[in-house]
Amino acid sequence: MKKLKIPLNKINLEDERFRISYHSNVDKIILSMKKIGLVNPPVVTLREPHIVLVSGWKRVLGCLSLSFSQIPVYMLDEKDDLKAFKMSFYENLATRSYDTIEKAEVIGRLKKFGEDTNSIIKKYLPLINIPSTHSHLDVYLDAFEFEPEIKKLVLEKNTAFVSLQLLTEFNSRERRLLLPLLSCLSQNKIKEILEDLLEICRKYNMPAWKFLLSRDIMDIQGAENLSPLQRADKIRLILKRKRYPTLFSWTKSFDSVLEKICCPEEISISPSKYFEGEEISVNFSFENMEEFRKKLDELQKLSSKEEFSDIFKSDLDE
Repeated sequence: MKKLKIPLNKINLEDERFRISYHSNVDKIILSMKKIGLVNPPVVTLREPHIVLVSGWKRVLGCLSLSFSQIPVYMLDEKDDLKAFKMSFYENLATRSYDTIEKAEVIGRLKKFGEDTNSIIKKYLPLINIPSTHSHLDVYLDAFEFEPEIKKLVLEKNTAFVSLQLLTEFNSRERRLLLPLLSCLSQNKIKEILEDLLEICRKYNMPAWKFLLSRDIMDIQGAENLSPLQRADKIRLILKRKRYPTLFSWTKSFDSVLEKICCPEEISISPSKYFEGEEISVNFSFENMEEFRKKLDELQKLSSKEEFSDIFKSDLDE
């Protein structure tokens, strides 16, 4: 590679064939260049009639922010895109780790540039800490085709592989409809919503977009008096009710009994998980004997109420 200096505007930034990082913060790069300049020049190559970036996007974007007119670069004399991309891949591999979306970009571009599938699985997946299986390859190849806003969501939420895999089950239209719902949720809640929605679609043999565009969901999404998180929680509740109608009915009936007997907030009365057993749990805390006796007295008062026996009924849903 030859080192030379070129006008910054000669680099065609519209050609992103080698780019794998789209949502990186360049503030630290800018600070570094303000202090010591551009120490590590980016790598470029000639793709007639333009000069295109092989690696160093953050550095070049930092230079643009600082209004550099010229920058030093390494000119890579390589006509083959796959070989040029591998050079960029190994350069970055030696200096940092790849995030989830960057891994998808690496795998997608290796495939796009003609790398053999078995070679990707056996050679490249282990290098970026992905299990060497066809199923993992397929998920990341699908993620490579995600919409830019979905890729940004995956990156911001540091989405786990299981949720990434769930997202690949939806088409482009459905992922876009899911975006405002998922944007305000944690990793666990994102996984929960995706699982519930997929199960509902299988159970009722309906496409996800049809459910997401139903009147109930659209009314919630359009409720301006609710925050994004409140909208998401209401939709989560609808999904649970749709996926587990019997369990939801039992839970609602059980909670109704607790409301009727005016169960104190500091005393928790809970059925068995999923109502699979007949046992009922009571939980409360106390700091001394006096508080303990007081809670026992409250429980005694609850048990004397006529409605209390309703929590032992096996037909709570009726």
